[in-house]
Amino acid sequence: MLSPIRTLEIPLDSIESARIAAPLATRLELCDDLSSEGWTPTMELIRGCRELVEGTQTTLVSMIRPRLAGASRALDVAAFATTPRSLDASLREIEASALAGAHSVAIGMLTPDGFVDMDACARLGQLARDHGLVVAFLRTFDLLADRDRGVRDIVALGFTRFISAGVLGWDAAVAPLSARIDVLRRDQEVAQREATRLGRACIEVVPAGGVRASNAREWLAITPHLHASCRRDGAFNVDELNALREEMKA
Repeated sequence: MLSPIRTLEIPLDSIESARIAAPLATRLELCDDLSSEGWTPTMELIRGCRELVEGTQTTLVSMIRPRLAGASRALDVAAFATTPRSLDASLREIEASALAGAHSVAIGMLTPDGFVDMDACARLGQLARDHGLVVAFLRTFDLLADRDRGVRDIVALGFTRFISAGVLGWDAAVAPLSARIDVLRRDQEVAQREATRLGRACIEVVPAGGVRASNAREWLAITPHLHASCRRDGAFNVDELNALREEMKA
C-alpha cells in the first residue's frame, strides 16, 4: 500500500515570500495582510504568483475574506457571519480570483449562531467549481459551535479540505499539542464516516496554528497534510521552511 502523499500549504501575502516558498510548497494560500490572519489577496498578487508557479505542480489558493468598509478585524463568529454585502463581494472575488489565475479558493462563511452557512457556502462553492476551482474551508472552522456537525456539513458541500488548529477559537495556545492532535484525529474519523455514508471521497483535515518543524512529526503521525506560515519573529523565514520540509521527508 502506498503512503499518502504529504502536502504543505503556506499562507503568504507577498510576491517575495512566494518566490522563496513556491519550489517547496504544494500550495500557496494567497492573502492580504497575513498579520491580521489575512483578507482576500489582490489580483496583482495572484497574477504574479501564477507566473511563478506556471509549469510546476504548485497550486494557488485565494483566501476569500472581503475587506469591506467597516469590516471587523475580530476573529469571532460575528466577523465571519454572512451578510448580503459580504456574500456579494465574495462572489465577485471568486470570479476575479479565477480570472487572475488561482487554482483554488478557501471560504468560510458562518451563520450568526456559529454554524456553517450552508446556503451561502453552497452558492460560493458552486460558483468556484463552475470556474474550475477547488474549494476549501477556512480556519473559521475553529469558530463553529459543533465540530462534528461542521465536518458533516463540509463533506455534504463537497469541499476538498478544511484547516483547523484543533481548538475552539483562534488561539491555538489554549490547548496542549496532544489535545489538539486528538481533536483532529476525531475530526478525521467523523469525516471518514460521513464520506462513506454519502459515497464521497474523504475530505482532508489540515492542521494549522503553530505548525512548525519542531512539531511536524507529531502532526504527520495523524495526517500527511500541513498548513504552516513558516514565520519567525513575525516574518517569513526560509530556514524554518527548509527545516519543515526536511521533517516532512523523514
